[in-house]
Amino acid sequence: MFETLKIIHFLGLILAFAGGIGNMVAGMKLSAIPPEGAPLVGAFRFTLGGISTVGLVLLWLTGIWMVSLNYGWVIFSDNNFVLKFAAVLIVTGFSIAANITVARARKAAAPPDAARMKMLGQGALFFAFLALILAVLSFS
Repeated sequence: MFETLKIIHFLGLILAFAGGIGNMVAGMKLSAIPPEGAPLVGAFRFTLGGISTVGLVLLWLTGIWMVSLNYGWVIFSDNNFVLKFAAVLIVTGFSIAANITVARARKAAAPPDAARMKMLGQGALFFAFLALILAVLSFS
């Protein structure tokens, strides 16, 4: 059971990072795209954001399940895990803020604020990489 959860957890990690990095690369190439291509790129970036969100949800569900199965509350005595958990909470906050920003923009039939989305995306990726590093330190 634990191995299955770990596989799903790693798949969630792949999805979360793929969507975030894909959105970052798309944003870097945005200036080279003609204005008439902007709606297509926006739809692509929306899909990538959804992929990241699904990945993050899988990480939360499987992470909580694995901790409860194998470690329990004692895992919180590991400083690296506590820092990793804090980084994951920050990533989740960035993700929620990005999803709210996109939902409001879609409701207004306008693109989301580019500067805000860039800041949220970069912040989420930074703390996601930090969480990954701290997870390796926690579980080695």
